Amino acid sequence: MIKKVLRVSKKGVSFNVILNERSQLVLHSIIESYIQSSEPIGSRTLSKSIGLSLSPATIRNIMSDLAELGYLVQNHTSAGRVPTDKAYRFYVNSLPPKSRVPEQIKQKISTVSNEQGTQVEEILAEAVRKLAELTNFASVVTKPKTSVSKLQRIELIRISDDRVLVILVTKAGVVRDKVIFVKESPSQELLNSVTTFMNEKFKNQSMEEIRNEIHQSMVENHDRYNDFLPHAIRLGKKVFEFDQPGEILIDGQMNLLLDSHFNEQSSVRLLIDAFDQKSEIMKILDDSMKQKGVRIFIGNENDFKQLKGCSLITASYRNKQNVLGSIGVVGPTSMDYKMIISMVDYTAKILTKTISEQSYD
Repeated sequence: MIKKVLRVSKKGVSFNVILNERSQLVLHSIIESYIQSSEPIGSRTLSKSIGLSLSPATIRNIMSDLAELGYLVQNHTSAGRVPTDKAYRFYVNSLPPKSRVPEQIKQKISTVSNEQGTQVEEILAEAVRKLAELTNFASVVTKPKTSVSKLQRIELIRISDDRVLVILVTKAGVVRDKVIFVKESPSQELLNSVTTFMNEKFKNQSMEEIRNEIHQSMVENHDRYNDFLPHAIRLGKKVFEFDQPGEILIDGQMNLLLDSHFNEQSSVRLLIDAFDQKSEIMKILDDSMKQKGVRIFIGNENDFKQLKGCSLITASYRNKQNVLGSIGVVGPTSMDYKMIISMVDYTAKILTKTISEQSYD
C-alpha cells in the first residue's frame, strides 16, 4: 500500500507520498536489476529474484502504482519497466552513508600518491585517468584556484613601454602568466627590484593573502625599497589579480560516447557539446565545493541541459587550509551509485592526503 500524507505550508496544500516497505523493496530490486542488466524489468523476471513470495500479478500491480507516481516508465507496450530520475534519487537517498571500497580498487586509486615530488597537475591528471579507467565512464577534476595557490616565485619582464609580462609559479609547480598594462614606463632594473621585493615578502603566501596585504598597505620599514614603493604597490595590485576562470581536466569522454545508454545520435551530440563547454561543467564542480561530502546530480537535476541524460557524482579535495577543487565522475543515470560514490569519495580523500602531506598549495 502507498500512503499520501497531507502537508500544509505557505505554498499551499500538497501531498507527500510514502512508499510502504513492500513497494520500496520492489523499487529497489527493479533499480538494482536495471543497473546490472540495462534491460527493462518485467514482473515475472522480478518475482524470481526479489527474495519475497510475491506473485507476478502482485508485483505487476505494485509496478503500476510506482509508474503512476513517476518512479517507473514503460518505453514499449510489451517491454518491462525502467527507473526514472525520481526513482534513482529515492534509491540514492536510501543508500547507507558509507559503502566500502574493494581493496583491489583502493590499491589502484592509491597509486595516485606514489610519486613523491610530482607536480599537483600531474597528480590530478593521474587521478581522473584512474577514475575513468576504473568506472568506464568520464572523470573530471578542477585544478586548484589561483586565489588559494601559494607563491613560489614571480618574474616581471618588460615587453614594451606600457606592457609587462608576469610569470607566476606556485608551490605546486603550476605556472601562470599574463600581460599587464602600465601607465608609467618601468625599466627592467626597476622591475627586477620589485621582483626581488615581492619574492622576499610574499613567498609561501596565497594569492588571496597577498592581494589583501597589498590593498591594506604593503609593507612598513623597508627603507631600501622606499624609492620604488609606489611602483611596487601599483604593480602588485595588477600582478596578483588573477581573475581568469578555473581550469578543468577531463578523461574518459570516449567511454561515454561508446556506452550503449547513449547510442542515439542526439545523445552523443549532447555529450560532445557538454565536454566542449567546459565552463558549464566547471560551474557544477564549483557549486559542489561549497558543501562537504559527496554531491550527486541525477539527470534532470542538472541545470546544464547537455547533462540531463547523465548523473554526476563529485567530492572536493583540499589542503590543510582550503578547499582546492572538486573531482567527479560523469555517467549514465543507471550507473552503479554505491560503487561510484565510494570510489569518488575515496579518490578525493587520497588527493587531500597527498597534497597535504607533500605541502602543495
